[in-house]
Amino acid sequence: MNTAIEHKADSIEHCYLQQHMSGDQVAAYLGLSQYQVKKYLRDNGIARSRKESTSKAAHTLRQKAANSALSAYDMQELRECRASSLALSLIHQRGTANGITN
Repeated sequence: MNTAIEHKADSIEHCYLQQHMSGDQVAAYLGLSQYQVKKYLRDNGIARSRKESTSKAAHTLRQKAANSALSAYDMQELRECRASSLALSLIHQRGTANGITN
């Protein structure tokens, strides 16, 4: 990394995050090239291009879906209790059909 960028790393992050400046504004304010500032922000995960942010968002949504999916244990438990739930619902249906209520 360029030594000018290394010396001004805290300033870049402060301007970009705390003062809500764009990458171009930070570069102009600190006297650095726009390319260096944008590269620094991207390399440190602070800023992303539109394409990168949408792919990151899609990846995050896929990860959340995978995390909320049922585990193998949960699937087996559901398979095992399916027969008993079906039996209970049939008993309940027959009971209501015969006029028996709980």
